[in-house]
Amino acid sequence: MKTLNRFFQVFALLALLVGCTAKNDNVVRVNLGAEPTTLDPRKARDLQAMTLARMFFEGLTRVNQDDKAELALAEKVDVSDDGKTYTFTLRAAKWSNGDPVTAGDFVYAWTKALEPHFPADQAFQLYVIKNAKAAKEGKVSLDQVGVKALNEKTLQVELQNPTPYFLEVAALPIYFPFPAKENTDIKKIVGNGPFLLKDWRHNDLLRVVKNPTYWDAANVKLKEINLMMVQEDTELKMFEKGELDWAGSPLSTLPVGALAGLKKSGNLHARPFLATYFFRTNVESELFEHPLIRKAFAEAIKRSEIVEHVTQGGQLPATGLLPPSLRGQEDGYFADGDVAQAQQDFDQALEALGMTREELPSISLMYVTGERNHLIAQAVQQQWRKALHVNVELQAVERKTFFDRLSKKNFQLASGNWTADYNDGMNFLEIFKFKVGGSNNTSWENTQYRELLDRAAETVEADKRTQLFQECENILMNEMPIIPLFHYTMLYVSNPKVKGVVLSSLGSVDFKWAYVDQ
Repeated sequence: MKTLNRFFQVFALLALLVGCTAKNDNVVRVNLGAEPTTLDPRKARDLQAMTLARMFFEGLTRVNQDDKAELALAEKVDVSDDGKTYTFTLRAAKWSNGDPVTAGDFVYAWTKALEPHFPADQAFQLYVIKNAKAAKEGKVSLDQVGVKALNEKTLQVELQNPTPYFLEVAALPIYFPFPAKENTDIKKIVGNGPFLLKDWRHNDLLRVVKNPTYWDAANVKLKEINLMMVQEDTELKMFEKGELDWAGSPLSTLPVGALAGLKKSGNLHARPFLATYFFRTNVESELFEHPLIRKAFAEAIKRSEIVEHVTQGGQLPATGLLPPSLRGQEDGYFADGDVAQAQQDFDQALEALGMTREELPSISLMYVTGERNHLIAQAVQQQWRKALHVNVELQAVERKTFFDRLSKKNFQLASGNWTADYNDGMNFLEIFKFKVGGSNNTSWENTQYRELLDRAAETVEADKRTQLFQECENILMNEMPIIPLFHYTMLYVSNPKVKGVVLSSLGSVDFKWAYVDQ
């Protein structure tokens, strides 16, 4: 009996050692949250899809460990004296199928995204390139877009105007190359990034492994990343059991009820980043076509109560679109929770519409299923009922359905957010420059707003750009196609043995340099 017990003790010890080794063998486990919407970088629009794009692909530049854009697939860049022409020399690099990455792959990817009917929500990020916008609108042919392959290793880009942040923009997934020989089998996607897709169990797991053909493979230490797809409440439980190495921002949201305990234990990490949570309004829908109705709904929200009692993560109440570090108007554009003004604007709008409160159409607020979104929606629903005496139906829908309805304008009010792609106010404001062909999804457009942004695009002087941005934001907040709620903080917990993860102030996470400290 003693011998048998001794055997089981040794066996258990060996099993424990094997388990520990497996967990520390440069394998990291992260929650992706949900089934990816796409693995094609040209179609990526949410953080999950963009994170995967940065794993499987790489562009001319990449955001490094110091949160700065550095040359990546580009070995060298020459900029013309007028700041409008960039000539990139590509380093020797291969696709995961062994083919060389060429300048032509960039031309193919960018011009494909600019085809009028190609579904690229982020195509507007390419509009700094000469004739890119006109090509997307079908006004000029694609061969008139300012990008050309001078030879296999030389890419020339001509910009519409001097763009001081172009090397930051070039790190976005919409700027990644894509092989001209497209593979229709998405599970065998050909990439040029630090990782490869090894296995995809739908709605369960993505297994990602190191890409041996990546040009900088020597600096990629992780052997594998397991990307789970579990709900947020399950995620934290898995982390506490040691089954996940990262939980929370930027790919998911920690349960609000757990934040106080995590703060007290010292395990919660908080970091500000350039992102704003807001509600979109469909300005072509009944009722919300009137700007005073939209303003009334915005003014009635008590944001300070929401960030203090609901989100509880140090978020800042937002009465403008731009985060504070991008130097929007410091005091905001309207008072937070100004119920008296909200009631006055609401009554005035109803009178203009020839409508009584009893004749109000049904009102609905759509949001992606999730605890925090639901709690925010409930809080705002109650505030609107108390201040404006309106009933708002809450519609929680899955991510895929949400974006489908959003793109088809099948909503009245919808939760939304924007995370900066580069550190410039233009990135936030240009979302609402055109009502079609991008991520606007409100059907709102304003000629003066568009002209001011065009002037800002041609302006290099920082103070003048800031002034133009403030004028734009003032128009946006006067007409209120979006209702800002708060500016984000990133809240997460992580395994202290996982090092080298790059968490950008732009809200992206990059595992290229990550490793497990043995």
